Amino acid sequence: MRKLSTTQKAILVMGIIGTSIGLFGKFNGWEYDSYFVFFYTGMTLMWVAFLNSGKSYCRPFWKKQPQNQ
Repeated sequence: MRKLSTTQKAILVMGIIGTSIGLFGKFNGWEYDSYFVFFYTGMTLMWVAFLNSGKSYCRPFWKKQPQNQ
């Protein structure tokens, strides 16, 4: 596992907390609309924390700039 930046760690922790609240609500009999938002948002945040940062990205369909010689 690669090292995470401080921002990614914060997003990951928020995702874990949201998922935990969602699971807590599910197993304590909350209505579907009450717990699903927390669960789904938490799972999404945990996934987003591991995306590449904007510092490096790939542009596969952009035309390459001609080099002047």
